[in-house]
Amino acid sequence: MVCGKNLLHILASGAAEWNAFRDQNPDWVMLNGTCLPQAQLAAADLHRAYLLASDLRGANLEGVSLENAILRKTNLRGCNLRHAKIDRADLFDADLSSADLREASMCSCFLVHADLRGADLSTAHGLTLAQITRALGDDNTRLPDDLPRPSSWTAKGVPA
Repeated sequence: MVCGKNLLHILASGAAEWNAFRDQNPDWVMLNGTCLPQAQLAAADLHRAYLLASDLRGANLEGVSLENAILRKTNLRGCNLRHAKIDRADLFDADLSSADLREASMCSCFLVHADLRGADLSTAHGLTLAQITRALGDDNTRLPDDLPRPSSWTAKGVPA
């Protein structure tokens, strides 16, 4: 596992420099507590990254790889996650409210207590009712046409 203060500096430099680093260091990376709101990280390789309790709200994460990432309690509110690969990521208690997740791949994501209120998942791939039932959603959460709205969701997104 790779960790250290220099990792945040490399990540803050943008996707090109970060991806060059990841080509040389494909193992797990420790980035817990990262604070990069509004970051421009489109197409960044963040697979197998620990990003617990991080703040990436409003970031451009279009096409990012977050496969097998640990994103517990991470603020992803309002992020552009279009075309992101989020398969097998742990999003327990993450804030994805108002995030754009169209065309994102979300197979086997752990979404328990994830805040999906106002998120656009209308064309996300790999979601199941079992995944989203334990997440928080509301009337503004857009789901794929083949996925029913969980009966536990209320208009305000708080489970009944």
